[in-house]
Amino acid sequence: MKETILLTDGYKLGHHLQYPKGTEMVYSNWTPRSCKYFPEASEGSVVFGIQYLVKEYLIKQFNENFFQLPKEQAVKEFYDRVNNFVGIENVGIEHIEALHDLGYLPIEIKALPEGSICPIRVPMMTIKNTLPEFFWLTNYLETLISCTLWLPCTSATSARLYKKELKRHADRTGFPGDVDLGFCCHDFSMRGMAGVEAAIISGMAHMTSFCGSETIPAIRALEEYYNADSSKELIAATVPATEHSVMCAGGKTDEIETFRRLICDVYPKGIVSIVSDTWDFWQVIEDFLPKLKKEIMARDGRVVIRPDSGDPVDIICGLRTNPHFNTRISEGKYYCCYAPFDPNSDYVEVSEGQYYGAYYMLGKTFGWNTTEKGFLYPSTKVGLLYGDSITLERQKQIYMRLEGANMAACNLVLGVGSFTYQFKSRDSLGFAVKATACKVNGQLVEIFKQPKTDDGTKNSLKGLIAIYEKDGKYMAVDGVSEEEEMAGALEPVFVNGELRRDYTLKEIRERINATL
Repeated sequence: MKETILLTDGYKLGHHLQYPKGTEMVYSNWTPRSCKYFPEASEGSVVFGIQYLVKEYLIKQFNENFFQLPKEQAVKEFYDRVNNFVGIENVGIEHIEALHDLGYLPIEIKALPEGSICPIRVPMMTIKNTLPEFFWLTNYLETLISCTLWLPCTSATSARLYKKELKRHADRTGFPGDVDLGFCCHDFSMRGMAGVEAAIISGMAHMTSFCGSETIPAIRALEEYYNADSSKELIAATVPATEHSVMCAGGKTDEIETFRRLICDVYPKGIVSIVSDTWDFWQVIEDFLPKLKKEIMARDGRVVIRPDSGDPVDIICGLRTNPHFNTRISEGKYYCCYAPFDPNSDYVEVSEGQYYGAYYMLGKTFGWNTTEKGFLYPSTKVGLLYGDSITLERQKQIYMRLEGANMAACNLVLGVGSFTYQFKSRDSLGFAVKATACKVNGQLVEIFKQPKTDDGTKNSLKGLIAIYEKDGKYMAVDGVSEEEEMAGALEPVFVNGELRRDYTLKEIRERINATL
């Protein structure tokens, strides 16, 4: 991206003129301030994406698109853009010329370890300038920091919460040891994200907790930014799968033959995922699969059935598990009252599959396995993947309803898409960069904001900050001395243009798994 020096908000361009004369240092922090709009994340945010920010922007892009350009060209790009935007007389160019002459960003960034959990209202990162004449640079970088970091932190937090609920269910029901939890939640989000970079950043975040993903470019990104190696470790993987165009092309009247061709001819062994709601999902479940049972059971592999529309909880678990509906069986037929509190509402007939749910029907058709804790799950010759509109709340409902019906989701995969990862914003965890200290004429000044018109979310800490770990949880102490600020859990990760700490995907995954 050209004009890297201009990756900031326009109103920040003149701030170097607005600080008091004699300002030598500005000290800021990056903090998740609230989970008001993301209550499931009350434990805090996963620390993730800082290394991407440092390697891609603070080093690569600043070097290629500013420091390594001829000074005349770099300054002219700044001059031309600013002059026709706000007027160069309101900004000047001397500070930009001085920065280019220096040849690196005189900034120190300290952060908590990536993959750790940063509690709400505890800074996960601090930023300050290292040379007095570049005091203005600290908060000049705020915009770049904020727009780059909120998404990977928030998506990694969502992924961890999916993994945590999955682990709870697995422990409760006694998943067999050969069930890899890393593949039980699968990333389908790329097509719904706000551009390719958002898909890559969020895709990397998903892979901090899971291996199942369709977001191919995130694999390369983890190799580049987080020292992963797909030739030596499992970063992400998927399986052969159909889409609706494939199923439609075979024709509606011959749909079962499309299933048979895929199962027997195209993929005679291994895992194949078949989208199954192109026309009548319950016909597939109740009619096609029993007719294909012999072929499916003879395969060396697994046929995964994929519903992709409707209410995922009811489709997976069945109407009979929905506490808001009354259901009954009468004379071999199945009925559901969709408005049980309406005295004028009648029961309507539903199919067996609708009543019991797709997961149960797979077990009924193909046989059951039993976990060590006595919970049932369908034969591993088949599986179920639901890839549409899954949320953390729906995931919890699905697992709880399956548990209530004495079933374990051992071969159920939930697809996590942009309905999760793009349905969040910077406000989901209240992320912000805020200055809490500056140094003017050699004197350290504590600064803070405390708006009376706010509910307290925007209140900031004061002065220099130290982060300590107590009972496995980070806590912040503000107003500390310069010596105390240098201690604590925050580690230097970027100093004067150089990366100081280089995390691997493996250690991030291990750190997250240890918190589940």
